[in-house]
Amino acid sequence: MIPEEEEKTYLGLDFSTQQLKGVIINDKLEILHQTQVQFDTNLPEFRTHSGVIRGDKKCVTAPVLMWVKALDLLLDQLRVCGADFSKLAALSGTAQQHGTVYWQSGAEDILKTLDPCNFLHTQLASAFSLTSTPVWMDSSTTAQCQELENAIGGSMVNFLL
Repeated sequence: MIPEEEEKTYLGLDFSTQQLKGVIINDKLEILHQTQVQFDTNLPEFRTHSGVIRGDKKCVTAPVLMWVKALDLLLDQLRVCGADFSKLAALSGTAQQHGTVYWQSGAEDILKTLDPCNFLHTQLASAFSLTSTPVWMDSSTTAQCQELENAIGGSMVNFLL
């Protein structure tokens, strides 16, 4: 709990397709710290282009641990810049519209034993059932979607109009 007389701060995170941005503001809406992690340049080990991996023409995915490692890197950058996380009163986040993370069976046990002294990406390495997951640009399930539309007699748009 932050004492009433101390300045409270607020952290906003924005996970987009190509980067993670973070900004810390105070009660007066003044920016105290801001930083970003570009997936392609700051995390080249994931070998993405514009934050994604393109398989065939329809398959577009992103490595789940890239997002987690980006969060580690961003929080570390904020810490190095002098951000005082003990003053955080709230956290807000946004993310790309259709990025998916699938937890592995047993992930809850991993979450219960997280150590704040270690990076999340190393602790969560075995927590996800898929290492790379579809993003909003993926259209690899077009055939299955068409089958569903055919089975119900058309697209949902037709039913809504």
